[in-house]
Amino acid sequence: MTEAIYTFNGKDITMNVCLQIRAVVNIIQEQLNLSFEDAMLEFYRSETYKTLQQAENALRAEFITDMFFAEREGREF
Repeated sequence: MTEAIYTFNGKDITMNVCLQIRAVVNIIQEQLNLSFEDAMLEFYRSETYKTLQQAENALRAEFITDMFFAEREGREF
């Protein structure tokens, strides 16, 4: 059994978070017309991703994407 990377209320939510990250990167890719790799790098370098790494909650892809674009545009979220 692998070690949980993300947990919520003591439950392993790693797969859910990975799926959410993939959904966010797909949205970034589409909206910014980037390759998957470039969209992934853009997201991984963001403060939004750093915040997600520290958060102990499951956020929906749309919410994460809104946070990312607000950050990118210099807006508070």
